[in-house]
Amino acid sequence: VAGTDADCAGFAPDAELYVFRVFTSARVSYTSWFLDAFNYAIHTDIDVLNLSIGGPDFMDRPFVEKVNEMSANNIVVVSAIGNDGPLYGTLNNPADQMDVLGVGGIDYADAVARFSSRGMTT
Repeated sequence: VAGTDADCAGFAPDAELYVFRVFTSARVSYTSWFLDAFNYAIHTDIDVLNLSIGGPDFMDRPFVEKVNEMSANNIVVVSAIGNDGPLYGTLNNPADQMDVLGVGGIDYADAVARFSSRGMTT
C-alpha cells in the first residue's frame, strides 16, 4: 500500500489500515466479534472493508444485516468467494450478498482456478 522510498510512495500512501482480529489462534470465532468490528468500521467511517473469510452460513441474520448496514453507510465490502469450486452455487457468505464485491482465485493461465467457488447461493 505504501512504500518506504520517496520516489516510490506506493499506490495508496495516505491510506490508514485497520486490522481486526476476529479469530483465535485455534480458528474459533463468533458472530458478535464480527459485529463489533463492523460497528467500529461504520462509526469510524472506514471506506473499504476486506474479509479474507467466507462460509456457508447465509442464514446468520445479524451478520447479513450488518453487512447490509455497512453498504448503506458507504463502506465497500470485499470478501473471498471461497475455495469450494468448481460447481455452480458454491459461493460463500458474505460474498454471495448482492452488495458485496466477491473475489475468487485464478490459475497461472489467468483462468478461473478449479478450486474457486462459483455462482450465487442465496
